[in-house]
Amino acid sequence: MKVIDRVLIAGGPEPLSRALAGVQLLPNGSLLVGYRLASRHPVGGHDMIDDGAVVTTRSLDDGRTWSEPRPVAALPGWDCSGGNRMVQTPEGDLVMFVMRARRAGRPESHVHPIRSTDGGLTWGPMGPEMALFGGSTEPHAMRRALITSDGDWVLPVYGADEPGGDTYAAVAFSSDAGQTWGDKVVLARSPEVTFYEADLMRMPDSRLMAVIRTQNPPFDSYLSYSADEGRTWTEPRRLPFQGQTPFLFELRSGAIACFYRDRNPERPGVSVSVTTDGGGEWVYAAQIYQGTDWNCGYPSVVRLRDGRLFCVYYSCYEGFGSEVHGVYVSEDADYP
Repeated sequence: MKVIDRVLIAGGPEPLSRALAGVQLLPNGSLLVGYRLASRHPVGGHDMIDDGAVVTTRSLDDGRTWSEPRPVAALPGWDCSGGNRMVQTPEGDLVMFVMRARRAGRPESHVHPIRSTDGGLTWGPMGPEMALFGGSTEPHAMRRALITSDGDWVLPVYGADEPGGDTYAAVAFSSDAGQTWGDKVVLARSPEVTFYEADLMRMPDSRLMAVIRTQNPPFDSYLSYSADEGRTWTEPRRLPFQGQTPFLFELRSGAIACFYRDRNPERPGVSVSVTTDGGGEWVYAAQIYQGTDWNCGYPSVVRLRDGRLFCVYYSCYEGFGSEVHGVYVSEDADYP
C-alpha cells in the first residue's frame, strides 16, 4: 500500500485535543468526520478537565476541504466523545454511541446511542444507556451496522464485570436496530491478557472475523472467528503485529487490511498489515502516520468514489495539541 497525499481535517494554533475521530462516506458522496474536541488529551491524570464535546465536520470534495465543526454532544461537567463510534444503517441513517464520562476525580462513564436521519446535520435525543457490564461499557462501532442472518445487530464491546475488575472483549446484540442492547457473549477473556476493543467484519465465506486489541505489553493483536453469527468464537490467536484500535477493511483484491495504532516501539504511529488468506498469514504493508509516541490513531477508512482509500486518524498530542488528519492511500494487490 502507498500513501498518496495528506490533508488536515481539524487543527489550528490553539493547543486543543482533537482526537477519537471516525469517518463515514454518505450516500450523496460527501464525507462526514466526527471527533472529540477538548482542552486536554484523553489520557487521564490529575490535570484532566471534563469538557470534551463531540463535533462533526463535512467535506463535499472527497476530503480536500472541510466545513467548520458543528456541535453534536456537549454536557457541562462531562467529557463527551463518540465520533469514532459511528455506524451507518442499511437505510442510510447514522447511529453514534456517545460516551459521557467523568475522568477527573472518581471515574465514571455512560454510553447512549443517538441517531441522525439527515446525514449528521441534526441528531436525536440520547437513547437508553448501553450498560452491558457491571463496570464501564465501551462499544467499538465503525463503518456500517453489522447485521446477522436473523436481523440482529452485532457490535463489539469491552468492559469489566465490576468497577476496577479485569477487562475483556465481548459482542453485544440488538433486536431493535440499535436502539437497545440486550445479551452479550464473550469474545476474548484471559487472566493473563487484558483484552480491549475489537473490530469485526464479515468474510466471503460468511464467517465473522475479529481482530482484538490488548492492553498489556507487548500489545500484540489477537484474531478470532465465529461461524454462528457471533454467538460463539474460536480461541483467540496471537497475530504478528503490535496493534491497537483495529479497523478491518476488505481490499479490491479480496485481501483484508487491518489498520491500527502501532505499538511497535521502533515505529509509533498508524500502520497497516494485510492478509490474503483470510487471516492465516499477515504481512506488514505500510506506515500511514509516523508518530512520536503511542497516543494517536483510531484509524477509520472509507473507499472514495474514484477508488482510493481515505484513512482518518488523530495525531500525537504535542506542540499545538493534536489534530485530525486524512490520508489518501492506494492499494496494491501484489502481496507475497
